[in-house]
Amino acid sequence: MRFKALHPNFALPVRSSIEAGALDIYMPEAGSLGVRQVKTVPLGFAAEIPKGYMAVLNVRSSVGAKHGLELNNTVGYIDSDYRGEWKAVLRTKSGVAFHWLEDERLLQFALVPILAVQPILVESLDVTERAAGGFGSTGS
Repeated sequence: MRFKALHPNFALPVRSSIEAGALDIYMPEAGSLGVRQVKTVPLGFAAEIPKGYMAVLNVRSSVGAKHGLELNNTVGYIDSDYRGEWKAVLRTKSGVAFHWLEDERLLQFALVPILAVQPILVESLDVTERAAGGFGSTGS
């Protein structure tokens, strides 16, 4: 995957373990979020996502669990034809201000394959055992 640096402190994303499904993103500069503040944060790069895939951007689970950091839109999807700067709209749910350092790993992304489907309107759908059973219908 090809990356274009848009910030002098850009560092290539890394896989934090051999089996990691996502790559960690280094923050190009320090920043902070106040209580109940929503902030768009540029990530300092643009990228070429391979055709047939999209990137799924999210907060690293350790940062979300420890500090309540989350994406304002809950998850970010980046299409393979997008060539602009990657950004994250951040907020905290902890009720506490949050600060980060330059080169800290707050976010991560995974590439997922895209199945190009053609929507078709039908009168009925195939029957399954679950049928229209919704929330909690398969257990707690």
